[in-house]
This record gives sequence, structure tokens and C-alpha cells, in this order.
Amino acid sequence: MKLAILIAVEKYSDKKIVSVPYADTNAIALSESLGKIGYDPGDQLLLVNDQATKTAIESKVRRAIKSCIEEDQILVYVAGHMISKRDQNYLVCVDTDTSDIENTAIPMQWLFRQFDDSDSQNIVLMIDAGEVPMKLEERMVDPFESRSALELEQYFSKSSRAICFTSCDSGENAHVSRKWKQGIWMHHLLEAFDGKTLTESRIDPCLLGASLQQYLAKSIPQTLITHFSGKSMQTPCLYGCNTEAFVVADLSELIRLRNKSSNPISDLANCVTFFAHRTTPVKGLSGFKKGNAIPDRANHSSQAFIVQLSRVELSEDIQSVFAALKQAFKFKRADISVTDQGDGTGTITTPFFNYSISVEIDPSNPAFVIWRRCVDSIREPEQVFSDKFANVFTNAFDSVEFSNKENLDVQMLIDTVESLEDDRIVIEYDPECTLCTLAIEGITGEIQITKSSFRIVHKRGESPNYLLRSFFAIQKSLVDPNGSSLIPIGGQRR
Repeated sequence: MKLAILIAVEKYSDKKIVSVPYADTNAIALSESLGKIGYDPGDQLLLVNDQATKTAIESKVRRAIKSCIEEDQILVYVAGHMISKRDQNYLVCVDTDTSDIENTAIPMQWLFRQFDDSDSQNIVLMIDAGEVPMKLEERMVDPFESRSALELEQYFSKSSRAICFTSCDSGENAHVSRKWKQGIWMHHLLEAFDGKTLTESRIDPCLLGASLQQYLAKSIPQTLITHFSGKSMQTPCLYGCNTEAFVVADLSELIRLRNKSSNPISDLANCVTFFAHRTTPVKGLSGFKKGNAIPDRANHSSQAFIVQLSRVELSEDIQSVFAALKQAFKFKRADISVTDQGDGTGTITTPFFNYSISVEIDPSNPAFVIWRRCVDSIREPEQVFSDKFANVFTNAFDSVEFSNKENLDVQMLIDTVESLEDDRIVIEYDPECTLCTLAIEGITGEIQITKSSFRIVHKRGESPNYLLRSFFAIQKSLVDPNGSSLIPIGGQRR
């Protein structure tokens, strides 16, 4: 579980406590951002404004943290005011009374005790609070001051399972942007949680403490220069003893979804199939023995004969691909299964896609058999375009087929293409217009179009990426006079 505790107060009951612009909107924005990186809404405790009373915070925060086990991650965000007395920090609640601060605010030592009592090995505290926020009596013998860095340093320097970020240093102001309607520190924090720090390298999808601090320390001063005319200071701080390796957030799921949405084929995965087509002589099959007759026609009997002769080749292919997939993708036994019907077909089912192989007699030349291999039922498109997949199926496929959700008017497509009078395009079709083939000068691959599908065929095996690049190049080249593509995707024109 990933537990997020978000406490934010913009306006306080005690009028001596000045308001904190955008404190509540900062917390809500962070909540939405955390939801994209694995923090389930049901595991987020959001205490905003009137909800952030001393009683509510102590009760709900204690129970939430206590429920965590060792592998759970805890992120606590505090937006509002924090003050100190004799280097002891206090969280100012919505109902804190300036005439009785020590009894109506929450000592940070209380929160640290909750951390100590928790089994969680990953705790992140984020404090978005600035300078002294209250109009206190000048006669106070022992006055409250700005947040103390000493207490934070002492606690987090001794903890290997917790770190703390602050939006500014003690005595500084946490600036806000009225243009963005949020704090500047929060703005850049959300950028980091959105993966901006990983744009140059995505080898490690984890946002680490030190790298996050480095990004904030670099971005905030630059933003202050552009947003404020005077010399404004805001120094984000990080406290902890293991910041270089401390994982603040795992962004792998965010990156996976982003790659999926940026892949133009992602939303078409259920209608795409990759094919490989190869013919071999019947007498070359391992089961063919001296004295066997080569079939002279394609029928049920000859097909049954071919199935018997090709058992070894089919079994070897399934076993080889099974082992390669298992090793490349680290599949466990329950993740991958094999189906061999004994009818000249075999299928491997994985969490990401299905692989199938079949053998049948060539109806145009019964002395040969046709081997067909395909990958379909694609559930995780990014896996098909990964290096792991490429290593298993090195240039294995010579065609890619898209099935149309709605029947295509092949005659209309033919008429439109011919009306273009484009010499680069060669079009062929049968008298009934049931099959249309297209070739475009300068683009590799031939398109075969029927009312229910279209297929791009290459003369040799290629990678899935190459096959799809060919498709998009052809699609871009074939447009009607209005600029709309003539090649449908999933039954639609784009």
C-alpha cells in the first residue's frame, strides 16, 4: 500500500494567524498527482481547512500510520504554518489558539513518534511552510519563532527509513504564483512527480531523494527570477542520511501508461496481428519417410497426413519459443501456458500477447506446406515493441494485419485512389472488388485490402516497429482531396 496523508490549511479560525494562499489547492493537486503514480484514492487521507483540527489530525493520522506494514510507503504532506519554541517545531492546526499554542498545536515530536512506531521502511515528510505566521504578543518572554531546522536535522539524520523535504529554509517565505494558482515549490514538485526529471534517462523509473532535491534546488531560483522583480529567496531543503538511494516515488507505471498513450497503435491492440508466412517442401518434413507419397491435392486426408509428418517441427517451435519467452520476460509458471491440439496448430498464451503456429498443405501446390506464425490478442502493446520481444522474434514477421470493426467500402476506396491520378500509386483489384492491392513508390511493403481487413506484406521478415512504420507512412501518403486518410484504422478514418 502507498499511504498519502495530506494536511493543508489556508484560513485559520484564529484571526491572528494569517492565511496561506493556495494551501488547500496545493494539497488537492498533489493528491491528483499521487493518484497517477500508484496512490489509490482510498489510501489517501486528505485533511483540508476545517477538517484539519488538532483532534482530527491526531486521531486519523495515528490510525492511518499504525495500519501500515513493512513494505508500505508513507508520504505525509503539510501545507500551512509551522512554528518553533526552543527548537521544537509545532504544526499549526485550523483551530490552534494563539493564546495557548502549546496545547492547541501539534508538536512535530508527536508525528515523529508515529513514524518510529510504524513498521514502514519508507516514510517521506514534505513541509510546505514559511516564516512566522502570527501576530503574537511582543511581551512574550519565550516567544515562538520560525520553523527550526535543528529538530529536523537531528531526527532525519539518524533515520535510514525516513527523509524530509521543506519548501524553504527557516525564516524564508514559501512563494506562490498567482498565475499558476499554487506554490512555486509545489509546481516544481508536481513536475517531478510527472516524470520531468526522467526525460533525459528512463533507465531507472524511480524518483530518488537526492535527484528530486537537485531538481527543486535548480528550478525554484530560476522561477523566482521570472515571477518576481526583486531579489526573492527561497531555498528548498532536504533532511536525511540516505538521500542518494532513498526512493521517493516509483514512476514506472506513469511511464508505462505514457508510453502506451504515445504509441499510435496502443488503442488498436485488439485488432492487430503480426504474421510470418513460409513454405517448405513436404519431403523436407522430419516425418516424411522413404516410400511416402507426396500429396497431389489438398483435402482432409492430405492435411491429416501433413499434420502427422510435421509433429516434430511444430513441437520444437513451440518449445523453443516457450523457453525464449520465459527467459526474456521472466514469466512464472502461472503466467505462460501452451496449447497443442494435435491438429497442426500450437498456441502460447502470455499476459501480454498470444503466439500461434500452424501448418497446412499448400492448396496451390500440394507438394509444399505453409507454415504460419502469428502474434495476436495483444494486451500490452509496449511489450511487443520492446527489446525483449525483438530478441525472441528477430525479424520474424513479414506482415501486419488490421481488422476493421466496420466493413470497408472497397469499391469507393478504389474509385477515390484512381481519381487521385497519382503515378506513385499502383493499384490492382479483382473484377468483384473483393481484394485490392496497393503499392506506393518509395515505401516498402504492399497493402492488401478487403472489406474486413487490410494487411501490409513485406518480402522478408521485419520487426514489429518497422512493419508499423511502413503502415503509417502508407497511411500518410494516401489521403483524399479533403486531406482525410483513405486507410482506415480499426474501421475509422483519421
